[in-house]
Amino acid sequence: MNTLRNILLKGGNAVDAAIASLFCIGVMDAHSAGIGGGHFMTIYNATAKKCYAIDAREVAPANASEKMYIGNWNASQKGWLSIAVPGEIHGIWTAYSKYGGGVEWKTIVDPTIQLLKEGHPVSQALSKALKEEQKNILSEPTMAMFINSKTGKIYEAGEQITTRENFMEFLQNVSMSSDPVQLFYNSTLTQQMVDEIQQNGGIIQFSDFVNYRANVYDEDSLIYTELSNGYRICGPPPPSGSAVTEAIIKILDEYSNEEVALDVMLHRYIEASKFAFAERSKLSDMAMNKTAFTIAKHIASGEYASKIKSLITETSHPSEYYGGDFEPLEDSGTTHISVIDSEGNAVSVTSTINLLFGSGVASKKTGVIWNDEMDDFSSPDRPNYFHLHPSKANFIRPGKRPMSSASPLIMHDPNNSEKIFVLGAAGGSKIISGVAFVAMRAMWNSENIKYAVDAARVHNQLTPNITLYEKNLPEECILALKRRGHVMVQRDNLSVVTALRKDSNAPIYANSDYRKGVESSPAGF
Repeated sequence: MNTLRNILLKGGNAVDAAIASLFCIGVMDAHSAGIGGGHFMTIYNATAKKCYAIDAREVAPANASEKMYIGNWNASQKGWLSIAVPGEIHGIWTAYSKYGGGVEWKTIVDPTIQLLKEGHPVSQALSKALKEEQKNILSEPTMAMFINSKTGKIYEAGEQITTRENFMEFLQNVSMSSDPVQLFYNSTLTQQMVDEIQQNGGIIQFSDFVNYRANVYDEDSLIYTELSNGYRICGPPPPSGSAVTEAIIKILDEYSNEEVALDVMLHRYIEASKFAFAERSKLSDMAMNKTAFTIAKHIASGEYASKIKSLITETSHPSEYYGGDFEPLEDSGTTHISVIDSEGNAVSVTSTINLLFGSGVASKKTGVIWNDEMDDFSSPDRPNYFHLHPSKANFIRPGKRPMSSASPLIMHDPNNSEKIFVLGAAGGSKIISGVAFVAMRAMWNSENIKYAVDAARVHNQLTPNITLYEKNLPEECILALKRRGHVMVQRDNLSVVTALRKDSNAPIYANSDYRKGVESSPAGF
């Protein structure tokens, strides 16, 4: 993450550094994030002691419809019909214009251009993704940038990718532009990208790009949770998953004064997760669901937490006990960045193109890899392995943003701007459990960031009502949870959490999750 550090050293603030990182990660982790996707960003201003948020989530095209994938379910996951209108550039420029500006725009974009010009090594994470998707990549002409011309095979870990000239040229135009939003969303370049999409069976129109807007939220529109230790959590409203994550944390806060064995703590965490995930089915884009914000605020409240605590018993229960009767939503992909600058300003941003390499197709003109966020919507009558009903609140509507698990949280002490905790994760629906789990261990187990992030995790999203656990969870704890009625299934690397924490008169401590791979590490300055 030298790009992030260098921007800070040049005088950029946390927002500038986060944006530079988003551009860089869109290249290095092209399978997870990029210009063709979108993000949620939470910003903390240390001077004002206030949080803000930007929702740059993708939206359904105007020609999208509720039943558009019936009989062709795979079309929501791969191909040109799976693309939603991207929000990444709009959100990035909005963040820079309103909250950044410590360095010139060109200074932020140019490091990624240089990376593309010189070529960049294939990381272990990118290599793994390429192997998983090699059948599609080898057969899809627009993804040929990931094929080594010398071998005729997909790039291997450590090899240099030098085949993204069109994307490099596109970023050069972005770097020199006085209005990147105009360039990407309302220009001849836009029309060329739209023509490509439509010629290949997609439904995005020029007007879909023109009409896109990143939503900016001030204090009054964020999801806040007040904790007993004086910290306040802030995160974006729906369709982000922050409210669900905050609900879990607040329920666990009800037990914050109790010292218990690990299996008891995990049992309570699992039960809190199931109740919170049940509420997730009621959330969706606030612009089209008048009750979404009210529900989100409620589940992050002390009143809700107290009620749920009274319902948590010593054992697990059938799914119906938690109010769950809906389709499990498995969003995927994603990458997360956490930043604190020298002034105490902070950014937590989660970016995604959804599944590995998004839609699996790219623009020939710009090299932008398109998202497949249409798959994050629910659809009526969609076959479901668990025989559960789709979430009506998340059905497709033109101009609607699909529900997300992204939970870019900032926890701060309103009475002491030096005390701040910035965290978020990648990993689809496991983002919610991963962020809540790390917060729980760091806040109430008095664990440092290293231990809290590295500790073996568990995950239960209610549907299915099984608890996934990582292999280094102690055997006696697994057996104790089974005795409480939990169905335990081993699954490695549940999510990838990135966390930063600073206390009064103390340095910033950071941990980049080992689950990401050997290339993952914090960048100090």
